[in-house]
Amino acid sequence: MGPTIIESRKPQYLTAECIGCNTPVEFLMPKKTDEPIYIECYACKQVLSIDIQFPPKGATANASSTSSNNSTPKPDSKKSSPSKPKKVTTGTDANPLETELYEILGVPTDATAIQIKKNYRQLALQNHPDKNPDPDAHEKFQKISEAYQILSDPKLRSEYNMYGHNKDVSPEGGFVNPEAFFKQQFGGDRFVDFIGEISIGRDMRDALNEPEESTVDLTPEEKAKREASANEVKDKARDEARQARVDKLVKTLVHRLNIYTEGPCDTPATKAYQEQMRLEAEELKTESYGVELLHAIGFTYTLKAKQHLGRSELLGLGGIFHGFREKGHILTETVSTLRAAMDLQQSFSQLQEAEEKADEVKKKQLEEAAATMGLRALWKGSKLEVEGVLRDVCETVLSDSTVPKAVLIKRATALKIIGAVFEAVKPDPQPPV
Repeated sequence: MGPTIIESRKPQYLTAECIGCNTPVEFLMPKKTDEPIYIECYACKQVLSIDIQFPPKGATANASSTSSNNSTPKPDSKKSSPSKPKKVTTGTDANPLETELYEILGVPTDATAIQIKKNYRQLALQNHPDKNPDPDAHEKFQKISEAYQILSDPKLRSEYNMYGHNKDVSPEGGFVNPEAFFKQQFGGDRFVDFIGEISIGRDMRDALNEPEESTVDLTPEEKAKREASANEVKDKARDEARQARVDKLVKTLVHRLNIYTEGPCDTPATKAYQEQMRLEAEELKTESYGVELLHAIGFTYTLKAKQHLGRSELLGLGGIFHGFREKGHILTETVSTLRAAMDLQQSFSQLQEAEEKADEVKKKQLEEAAATMGLRALWKGSKLEVEGVLRDVCETVLSDSTVPKAVLIKRATALKIIGAVFEAVKPDPQPPV
């Protein structure tokens, strides 16, 4: 009885062994076999270089070809062994393949997350197009932002350390627009329902995307006229955007207050509402500047609620008192914001002098100071803007002529509850260094 003959077919897959973890891997046969190919091990994600070389005809068979006279096949002495894959040069977390992103942020390859964040903030402020007149500032700001987005993510950082730019290392969904990313420093998306989109993000985007128009052939009067016209258009767009923001926040706030106003408004309902707001605040405070934003929101809510409730008490004297208190607060915050901006401007002037004198030690000290002052100035400006928007929102919600007065009083009470909860939020204790 002759041997069993098994039918063959044209191969579709090839196999190899991963040098990194010794796992057998299988992959589709490439169309071209005259040059090395690169595959990724499914087990350890190691990238392998394989030089495919097909052996002579019949060399991969376990037996010689069988003739039609049913002769017993003889073992082939030339068994082929699969080509050994050659490992592509890769790096490690301790010894990265490339260091370009670390150099962009000015940190060592073993920098901690805190170091990376600190340097990012300093460089972002120094190279922000609104603050730096250098024509290359926009491009530098973009690179700084992208470098931070990779190195601040442990997984992406590890991949970059291993493969460098040999692999597409980028955040899921692509890189965030640097202006939008910078805006995340103040509350992020979690606070949008409370404060809307802080206009600093939109202003950054508009400033960077604004086309440059040639004014070489214009007279000073024509330049002034063109600038005035452009500013008028910008002011109108800014006003419209602000009103749209207020309208949206009004609807959101009314919905949040209705949870209380549409209920019995008794002691158990009040305690339940307080607890609900407290739990929400505990989540919100973990965001960047979360505690500070909650305090700003809480202060505004409380003040506007007391102002409206006071109008129906003591002949309205309570409302007048809180109205004066509001004006005093606005004045104080405005002066504080202006001082922060002036301090930042002075810091940049000193930094420029240090650069001209090539005083590297002084320059580094001033860079750190400028970064701190810049962040403070941005926060002060953002806080002033947020409180102004929220005052308009509260005023609209508590003065709606289509709503019965009794309901407006309930709204003010609910607003006061939220304000008290938010103002009472405390940051989590920092672990000892």
